[in-house]
Order: sequence, then structure tokens, then C-alpha cells
Amino acid sequence: MDRRTLTLAAPCTLALGLVGMLVLRAWAAEDPPVPTVKMSLGQARRSVSMLNDLYLNAVVLTHGTYVKDAKTVPSTAVARRVFEAMEKKGWPQTRWLSTTGQPLNPANGPKDAFEREAVAALKKGQARFERVEGGQLRVVTLAPLVETSCQMCHTRDQVGDPIGGLSYTVQLNGK
Repeated sequence: MDRRTLTLAAPCTLALGLVGMLVLRAWAAEDPPVPTVKMSLGQARRSVSMLNDLYLNAVVLTHGTYVKDAKTVPSTAVARRVFEAMEKKGWPQTRWLSTTGQPLNPANGPKDAFEREAVAALKKGQARFERVEGGQLRVVTLAPLVETSCQMCHTRDQVGDPIGGLSYTVQLNGK
């Protein structure tokens, strides 16, 4: 390719990429929610383990790559949007849960007795707390502060502190 072709190709490629993103975004927004996915207890436990590995690794990798100062949107805020999008598609409900008693976002405080018990268990060193109730598997997994860059927002905490967790609710199919 000559220089003139490359000069025209770059903006065209960028424009096509942006249009493609807009089309995919519109398609995803119009896609109706699916019925809630129901699983056996074994499937639910495996799914929570997989989702937990995925979500926590994504937050740590995204944070380490993109969050360079306090003005950047925290990776946990992006993860919250992912949780919401997944729930709209019928996948297990997931939310951040603070274990500090002083959440940076008040919406991350425990919502019920199960989550209060889970927070107490995580603070005592448990990495996972679960219960089956009302046709659901409820699980809370530990999310410790993993790197010093997290201290931009979590100023009171040290690396390794159990600052939070992920709370999962999975519908069981009764089998």
C-alpha cells in the first residue's frame, strides 16, 4: 500500500469500528431479557466459582491497566455495570458487598441477615460463605484489597485486608 492509501485507510477503519460498536450496542440493548437461568445445586456452585474467578480477575486486571489516578472510573464501577447486564440476561445476580462497616458506596452495605452473617464470616477469615434458602443458592466470596493502587480510594485499608466480597444469588431448579 502507498502512503495515500494508508492515510485514507486509518480513518475509514476507525469509522467502521465505531459504527460496528454502535450497531452491536444497539443490538444488545434491544435484545430482550431471557428467563432466569435455573441450575442444580452442583451447577450453581460451579457457576459461582467460575463467575467469581472471572469477575475478580477482570477487576484486578482492569484496575492495574487503566486506573492511574483518583479521577479514573474505578474498575469496580465498571464491574457493577457488567453484573447488571448479566442479570438482565437471566444469569445469577451479583453485587459488591463491603465488609468494612463503612462502605465507600452505601449501596454496598449488607442488605439482609444472610449478608450480615457472611460479612462476619469473611472478617473471621472465611473465603466463602453460602446457604441454600428459598430455592436459591446464596454465596458471598472474599474480595481482599490486592494492590497498593487500590488505596487511592480505600485509604484506611492495607493490602490483604478483607475489604469486601461478591454476593451471588443463583436460582435453583429444585432437582
